[in-house]
Amino acid sequence: VYRRLMEIESRALPMGLHRIGVPPTAEESIATLVNIAQLDRPESGIKGLPRIIGESIGKDAETIYRNADRGILEDVEQLQALTLASRAAVRALVMESTNEEGRV
Repeated sequence: VYRRLMEIESRALPMGLHRIGVPPTAEESIATLVNIAQLDRPESGIKGLPRIIGESIGKDAETIYRNADRGILEDVEQLQALTLASRAAVRALVMESTNEEGRV
């Protein structure tokens, strides 16, 4: 239930719609894209970025999520590492498209 609630919350736009017509800042873009990239979309056969990164290092994301929810320190740390790696990947992508004003 918690994971599903977090998924719903993460789909909310962090900047709101009052910014129409103004390009987002790099940080706003990163926040939005990290939220989007973390979600699995099984109906489309798309895995979330943390799952892909976890699989690339031989880790099962479901086990990490479940054990992190239980407070198992190793998996809490592993989940944090997956989150940071996802954020770094998205940041690198966004920074390639950021102008001198810091907007995408």
